[in-house]
Amino acid sequence: MECAKDYQAIISAEGKLAFVIPAGMTAPGNAPQIVYNGGNSALLYRSSGDVMVLDDLHPQVREALVQVSQAVIIETDRQTGYTLYDYAANVKKITTR
Repeated sequence: MECAKDYQAIISAEGKLAFVIPAGMTAPGNAPQIVYNGGNSALLYRSSGDVMVLDDLHPQVREALVQVSQAVIIETDRQTGYTLYDYAANVKKITTR
């Protein structure tokens, strides 16, 4: 599990959510998913064995994660600035007791 230390979260005027993250070493899987429990961080499952922690979520991003069913993920090469992968990830909300 890797922690995304350098990522950006963007919320559009329509409430759509996107994350710009450093590109993974491999292409994302067929069904990427964000798992969110309402806390300070979320887990991005790029594939079943490739998980990235989106930590220190801004309060507005936390609110957006509760509202949306999908988020756009943009993976970039930080040295060149090029987008290597872009895709939609379903947002799965879980509750803790």
